[in-house]
Amino acid sequence: MTTRTIFILLLLLTQVFVLYPQTTARERIEQRRQRENSQQATIMANPYAVQNDQEEETMANARWSRIIYRYLDLSREANAPLYYPEIATAGKMNLFTHIFRLLEKGSVTAYEYLDGREDFTEAYQINLQEFMDRFDIYHETANGSIVVNDADIPSREVQGYFLKVLYYVDTPTSAFRVTPLAICPVLHRMDTPDAVTTRYPLFWIPYSTLEPYTRRMPVMASSLNNSMLGTIDDFFRQRRYEGDIYKAGNPRNLSISQYTSTPEEMKAEQKRIENELADFERNLDKGESRTINPRLETKLRSGSRSPKRAPNVQGVTQTMRDRRY
Repeated sequence: MTTRTIFILLLLLTQVFVLYPQTTARERIEQRRQRENSQQATIMANPYAVQNDQEEETMANARWSRIIYRYLDLSREANAPLYYPEIATAGKMNLFTHIFRLLEKGSVTAYEYLDGREDFTEAYQINLQEFMDRFDIYHETANGSIVVNDADIPSREVQGYFLKVLYYVDTPTSAFRVTPLAICPVLHRMDTPDAVTTRYPLFWIPYSTLEPYTRRMPVMASSLNNSMLGTIDDFFRQRRYEGDIYKAGNPRNLSISQYTSTPEEMKAEQKRIENELADFERNLDKGESRTINPRLETKLRSGSRSPKRAPNVQGVTQTMRDRRY
C-alpha cells in the first residue's frame, strides 16, 4: 500500500470522526431544546402542578421533613420590612403592593383561602375584578385594563401574612434547610365602628411563582446599618421574620387551636414545637441528627375530649371559602 493511499485513508477516517461528534452534538442540542419547550409548556399550563411535584419529591427524598405554618404579625419590629412604606412612594413599595401589582399584570396567580387546606388548582383561582369588588377596592377601567392608584391598594390594612414553610434535611448534603412554600396576606378590617377587628385571609400564592420577583424586591436589612440592603427573598430564606406557629403538619390536619382548649395551652404547644425544631437543627449541626420521635399532643393522647377551637383573642378569622367569589 503506497504512502499516498495510506494518507487518503487517514484523511477519510479523520473526516468521519469529526462529522460523527458534530451530528450527535446537534441531536443532543435538539433533544434538550424539545425537552425544555415541553417543560415550559407544562409550567405555563399548570405552574403549581410542577411546584407541587417538586415539593412532594423533596419530601419523599428527604431524611426528615416537617411542614410548619406561621402567622407573621407585621406590627413586630422584625417583620417591619414587609409592611413599610404603607403606601407606595418614590418608587418604593411594601410586599403587598408588589403582590397586587403582579396580580394586576397577570404575572402571578392567586388562589382562594380555604380553611385547613390549600388547593392551587384552576377551580380556585381568584378573579381580580371580583376580588376588588368584594373588598371595595376602588378601581377604574381604561382600554379594557384595570387601573388602581397606589393610594387605593389596601396595603395599610394588610397587617399580617400566613406563611407555609417546609423544614427538611437534604439527603445529598445532610444539610438542614428551610424553604417557604406559600404565602397568604391577611387583611385587618373593622366592619363597623364598634366591632372588633376582623382578620380576612385574602388568598394563597405559591412562593415558587413569587420567587423570581422577590429576588428583585429590595428591603432594608438592618435598622442599625441602613447601608445593609437585601431582598424580600433573602428575608424569607434567611428566616429574618418572627412568626407564631399556628399549625404543624399532622395526620388529622388540625391547627393548634383545634386540639388545645385555652390560650395558655396553645402557647405551650407552640413553644413545644419551636423547641423541637430548634433542638433538631442544633443536634444536626453537632452531628447527632436523629428523627424527632412523633409525640401525640396532650389532648389527642387522652382521647377523652373532642378537639376544641380556642377563642381568637386577636379577632375573628373568616374563611374566604364562605365568601366564595
